[in-house]
Amino acid sequence: MNVRKLGTILMKDVRSLYLLVALATFLFAADVFITRLDLLPLWSSFRQVLLLLTGTVLIFSVFQLDSPVSLVDDWLCRPVPRPDLLAAKFLLLFCVVYLSRVIAMFVADLSLGLSLAESLQEAILMQDRYVLLMLPILLLTAIVTQTLVQGVGVLVALFVCVFMIPTPLTQAPGPFNTHVGDALINAGLEWLATTPAKIFPMLLAVLGFWLVYWRRRILEARVLLALAGLLIPLFVVLPMWLAPWKAVSSTHSALTGADVSDEISAAIQLRHPRVCFPATRVRDLPSNAAFTAAREHYGLPMWTDEDLRDPGPDSIAFLTGIAPGRMPIDWRVKLNHVQADFSVDREPAFSLRPARYITDDSGSSLMSHAWVLPDDAARRLAAGKDPSVTLRYTLTLLEPRSHRFPTDGKRHEFPGVGTCSAGLDAAANRIEVDCFSAGRQPAQISAELNDVPASRVLSPADFSPAWTHWPYSQRVKLAIGSPRLAKHDTITVTSWNVAGQVEKTLTLPGILGAASETCSLPSHDGAGFQPSRWRDAAPHETYSIKVDEGVQLEVLDFGGEGSTLMLLPGLGATAHSFDDLASQLARKHRVLAMTRRGAGYSSKPDFGFDTPRLARDVLQVMDAMKLGKVVLAGHSIAGDEITWLGGHHPERFAALIYLDAAYDRSGDPADADFLRLRELARLLPPEPPIPPEALQDYDAMSRFLEQRGHARYPEGELIALLRVNHPFLAGTPSIDARTQQAMLAGIQAPNYSAMKVPALAIYAIADPDAAPPPWYDAHDTQLRAILAERARITDALKRENIERFRQGVMNGRVLELPKATHNLIHSNASEVLAAIEDFVDEVE
Repeated sequence: MNVRKLGTILMKDVRSLYLLVALATFLFAADVFITRLDLLPLWSSFRQVLLLLTGTVLIFSVFQLDSPVSLVDDWLCRPVPRPDLLAAKFLLLFCVVYLSRVIAMFVADLSLGLSLAESLQEAILMQDRYVLLMLPILLLTAIVTQTLVQGVGVLVALFVCVFMIPTPLTQAPGPFNTHVGDALINAGLEWLATTPAKIFPMLLAVLGFWLVYWRRRILEARVLLALAGLLIPLFVVLPMWLAPWKAVSSTHSALTGADVSDEISAAIQLRHPRVCFPATRVRDLPSNAAFTAAREHYGLPMWTDEDLRDPGPDSIAFLTGIAPGRMPIDWRVKLNHVQADFSVDREPAFSLRPARYITDDSGSSLMSHAWVLPDDAARRLAAGKDPSVTLRYTLTLLEPRSHRFPTDGKRHEFPGVGTCSAGLDAAANRIEVDCFSAGRQPAQISAELNDVPASRVLSPADFSPAWTHWPYSQRVKLAIGSPRLAKHDTITVTSWNVAGQVEKTLTLPGILGAASETCSLPSHDGAGFQPSRWRDAAPHETYSIKVDEGVQLEVLDFGGEGSTLMLLPGLGATAHSFDDLASQLARKHRVLAMTRRGAGYSSKPDFGFDTPRLARDVLQVMDAMKLGKVVLAGHSIAGDEITWLGGHHPERFAALIYLDAAYDRSGDPADADFLRLRELARLLPPEPPIPPEALQDYDAMSRFLEQRGHARYPEGELIALLRVNHPFLAGTPSIDARTQQAMLAGIQAPNYSAMKVPALAIYAIADPDAAPPPWYDAHDTQLRAILAERARITDALKRENIERFRQGVMNGRVLELPKATHNLIHSNASEVLAAIEDFVDEVE
């Protein structure tokens, strides 16, 4: 290669195209500054089209400036060496399109305070993973056409032939089409479609250059252009719509080599948290408010008109929500594919696809899907013998590597992630997280408030092998909403790495989760499940007390005379949990109970869940109700509020009563006992869902709870806590996971020494001879060993807490209730009632 000739050709091209070269250089460099410095928000809506158009015109102009005849007849030098000519052309494009971006990115990143290494890596490595899809088409078109108009015409013709002509002949996939489709992208397997679509057309482009410049075979090169134009969409469509999922999944597993151990794979179990799938007829979708509420609870969007075009109006729309269990601690699954296989007479009948494959992009562990069962298929299943449905899931197991860092806006480097920064945007009520990685990138990156996994936001998944990462860098921007849920001076960023892929199935009888006698199809007369018969008949007056901007708390006044008792419920519970106990206490005292923010009928804001704020809510309720000194009693997590109030405002309280509540819940999550308890908990069989017949009325539910070994809950609490009046959500807690986790994250270590108020701590001591729950296998020796170990650890921790309270509280008393459960206000109501009355009488 002659450097002098290359420079001469390059200079000639620049002089000939100086206006276009200058404009393109400016545009590609300006795009970097505008996007990185966020100078023009509207720029993002049209930047891709403008840059593609500019790049196309530039490529065409550079190559068409010298036709192939220039190789032997050029006005500057003759003959022109082929390598020199092509090298000059590519060098010009390299400088305008790539080098201008490199310099601009380097300068912009340095101005933003990024390190020299990060700025250089982001500048040099590519970020747009789609540019290589279009590049071979543009290069081939440029060398086989003679003018810009011809080139644009060829591109338009290719676009019309590949995309527009087939469009009227295609339609949205029906329920029986089980191909993954464009959900392959959200499943993290996009590389299976894009990698071949980049490699093979690029090879054809190289062959086309050889044909044009070395063999002068323009016709053959044009055939290659048409072939490349067809190969790109074909390679993209092949794994999505043409290849069966099993082949796609097997190819991915073979090429990535990630393989989870048989022990972990076998341990993972799937369960549906409800007995019956929420279901309605397609014609009733707009009017069925209960089904809409269930769909929104699962986080599923409404079907499009195309989704519902083929199934008839009597088709059955139903929802599934599957939770994976018994996974390694803190691991999670990413859904790749799901289908429902129906059988009749134990013979396969047909398979369904959901309206959307991927629905697990949030922090929730529930894999929820919306399905449509065509009416003819529903009739066939209903008329057959022993219908059943098998839900088949392909899941990628992800192993976490977490890092905590301050939200100070500074860059912090973490192995396996790269560099990250986080800063609070108070105006937008969010924390903005920016992470940069070069070369090998994690499969997914997430950000969340510390100890609030339900606040987690995730980057798009990418399960491609490491060799596909080398030319690229990745900048991930995430926004954590509602930062005031918990303390947010630091946050947690997690890199998720692929541990392997597993196939799991869940087979259920009947059509909608259980036998047709239990879960019947929605009827043609519009009748759904039998309506429940629930009523809160407890004797109380209900008040709504404002304690914060937009926050109203439910307060129940049970009446009575004498000293005043204020009752606080446990985590997730409501004031109605005291309906029975409060009515008994009201014979001698005035009794009130309040539902803390985030639960029951109280407001559900996205702030104010730390212990001091929750405790101040109690004071504001007392002020609003014009209460003097009260006896404050609380169950479970209410103990943290009681301790804070007793230490900071002893003048407001005559006595404090802990109902299995005096514990230190601020322990280190890395503590060995804490980790072991989590490990043991994941090995325990989950409680089966509540059957529909138990939800019909209070008597049926009470009998069911007794059979399961639970205490009898007040009717009002079941209505407020478990939404038993809802046909599709009955049995699901009314408090969301983010709120519960925020309350737990905001707990402070108890300072018993600061308490100057008489205090009684009632502890529930479990019955060592109590029978295990009925859903446990009493003959499972491994399960018995797990239960015994868990009992040893929890008993030891309880003893430590009892002694800490006994030694720390100056005027405290401990009462241990044998053969009691944590819900001692229900399981041991008479003993708790006597203990409270005796203690209050003594204090008075």
